[in-house]
Amino acid sequence: MQQLVPEKIVRFDSKTSRKLSCVVNPDSGVNHAAVCKPDSEKRVIALYSRYCESPFGLLHGTCKIKTVIHECTHFTDTFNSQDWAYADKETSLRIFAENHPEKAIENADNITGYIANFDKVIL
Repeated sequence: MQQLVPEKIVRFDSKTSRKLSCVVNPDSGVNHAAVCKPDSEKRVIALYSRYCESPFGLLHGTCKIKTVIHECTHFTDTFNSQDWAYADKETSLRIFAENHPEKAIENADNITGYIANFDKVIL
C-alpha cells in the first residue's frame, strides 16, 4: 500500500479497462473496485461508482480504506488472495473461516479484516 500513488488509482470506464492488463467486470453498480492480479508491478486499482458512495473509514463495514486494502491483497506478490467469500460484517467472515479454514487464509475479505480491524473508525 505504501507504493500506491494517485496515478495508480483510476476511475473505471471502458477506456481505463483497455489500459489494464486484464479485462475487469463492467461497472454494474454493485462492485466497489477491481485489480488485475498479475499487475503486481503496475499496481493499478480501478474504482467503480459504488466506491464513491462508501464511507471513508467505517471499519466494521464496507468502506473506502478496506476496499483499497482488499484490492491490494489480490496482487500476486502480496497475498495473491482469492474472492471465495465477501462480507460486510466480520461475523460472517468468522463463520466462513470456521467452516473453510483452508480458503479463509487466502480469502481477500478475511485478510482485509485481519489488517483493518484495529479500530472501529478512521477519521
